[in-house]
Amino acid sequence: MVKEELELTGNGTSPKAKNKALGLSYLINENPPWYICLLLGFQHYLTMLGGTLAIPYVLSSKMCFADNTLAISEVLSTIFFASGLVTLLQSTFGVRLPIVQGGTFAFITPTIAILSLPQWECPTSGAEALEETWRKRMREIQGAIMVSALFQIMIGFTGLAGVLLRFIGPLTIAPTITLVGVALFGIAADHAGNHWGISMTTIVLIALFSQYISKYDVPVPGYCKAKGGWYVGRFALFRLFPVILAIAVSWIICAIITAAEGFPNDSKIPQYKARTDARIAVLKEAKWFRFPYPGQWGMPTVSAAGVFGMLAGVLASIIESVGDYYACARLSGAPPPPRHAICRGIGMEGIGCLLTGALGTGNGTTSYSENIGAIGITKVGSLRVIQYGALVMMFVGVLGKFGALFVSIPDPIVGGVFMVMFGMIAAVGISNLQYADMNSSRNLFIVGFSIVFGLALPHYMTLHPKAIETGVAEIDQIITVLFSTSMAVGCIVALILDNTIPGTDEERGIKAWRQHLSSEDCDEQFQTAPIEVYNLPCGLNVLSKYKVSKWLPFLPYKGDQYDTGSEYVTPSVQVTDGSKGVL
Repeated sequence: MVKEELELTGNGTSPKAKNKALGLSYLINENPPWYICLLLGFQHYLTMLGGTLAIPYVLSSKMCFADNTLAISEVLSTIFFASGLVTLLQSTFGVRLPIVQGGTFAFITPTIAILSLPQWECPTSGAEALEETWRKRMREIQGAIMVSALFQIMIGFTGLAGVLLRFIGPLTIAPTITLVGVALFGIAADHAGNHWGISMTTIVLIALFSQYISKYDVPVPGYCKAKGGWYVGRFALFRLFPVILAIAVSWIICAIITAAEGFPNDSKIPQYKARTDARIAVLKEAKWFRFPYPGQWGMPTVSAAGVFGMLAGVLASIIESVGDYYACARLSGAPPPPRHAICRGIGMEGIGCLLTGALGTGNGTTSYSENIGAIGITKVGSLRVIQYGALVMMFVGVLGKFGALFVSIPDPIVGGVFMVMFGMIAAVGISNLQYADMNSSRNLFIVGFSIVFGLALPHYMTLHPKAIETGVAEIDQIITVLFSTSMAVGCIVALILDNTIPGTDEERGIKAWRQHLSSEDCDEQFQTAPIEVYNLPCGLNVLSKYKVSKWLPFLPYKGDQYDTGSEYVTPSVQVTDGSKGVL
């Protein structure tokens, strides 16, 4: 779809038709009809479903509720509700990108380390004692997450996160984003490996709908007085909903095979997880309505060991999220996020961790790479879609039966979706190298070594979990978690090498990167959203007109100029139709 745009030139204004960046159907500041937003938002819920489902199941053994399906269902519903709430806050008042917030595996490793202490051993008998034990463990993790979240809030809103951006260029961003996708291949392989036939069917369907027949518009009847009554319109079904369609078709296939007893009945066999009734117990146990609230498991407890251990998850989450912001901005047709937006985003993620800790999810919150990949496939970067998706998540978190229904999605289907999503993320990371001189041996060394070392060191830490022994358990936990996180290792290595190995700004890609930050080069070729998309909503931008705003790093601009992260530039002027806009 081509839009008309007025560009300011030396001779006045002249119309120029532009193609949208990356072939997007909707840019970040464009709004599809409300019913399309609702369906696409529901698709984002389905996309984050797989990663979210894994969290309570991974924690269940250490939390001592592995055999309590009702507890798993309630924790899962709480995660859905908290994810929707934090996503809505992040997309509206935080970084203001179409990025989903949800549970993160960065918090799981320190959680397991905390719960591995002798005092948290699970009781061997007594249902009542077992019930109180998992609640006590949950309260311990809640306290650790809530206190560590205060550090993340400080890092974000004081501008410390923005200071890092002075040293970050394309050679740092590329390995970080690439490792977000590449390092997750194990999760995708584990899910898909339960039944490669079903997972490959899902992959083929996503490829078919999103690539091969995406340009085919389905005939749809409609009625409009201006067109003389009933008419046959065209709807881009396959381009907008490839993931939902692929999941639905694969789910139907699994249901048919399950009914025909084509899958094994033994839960110890991997192919059993392809059955649609493998998790039917969650649907039976879940309540129809259940409203999560702070302190639902009791008053959180705080210990020094828990807080220091959880800080490792916070640091890893921050590094991962910065890379996700750049990837999301690129895929949604927005300029790269300026310093104030990143600072606000990190601070809002800290608030999100504080809220999820209070609600009792057993986890924190971070940006979801899977949903960024979904934007690349659907070609819909609208912010409004993510806001609708946040409402869907909150609704599902309250309507227990509805959320439990999607718990029964077979693992191989989820694995197939992950295969495609993580591949998209890795490709987006590689695309950032276009700004640097990749004929330079310096740059090749930095990128290649950062990626390989970002995979090698975490692999070593997995094989040798007790490799770090400083004599202080809390320090051991922090170092172990950081060294076990591929994105953190790759980012730190690339950051150090890029800022210490001699190289010109042109060679490093810094000059082209800063020009891209001003969106000047991008506007000459592709239509992208203006820098104003990062402004605060609901009249809050008036705060930026006061002199005190220059001392507040999370405010959008100073005076009548916009901070792009490297310099102040005057934004381009765009004329849009009434269907566009950001909440």
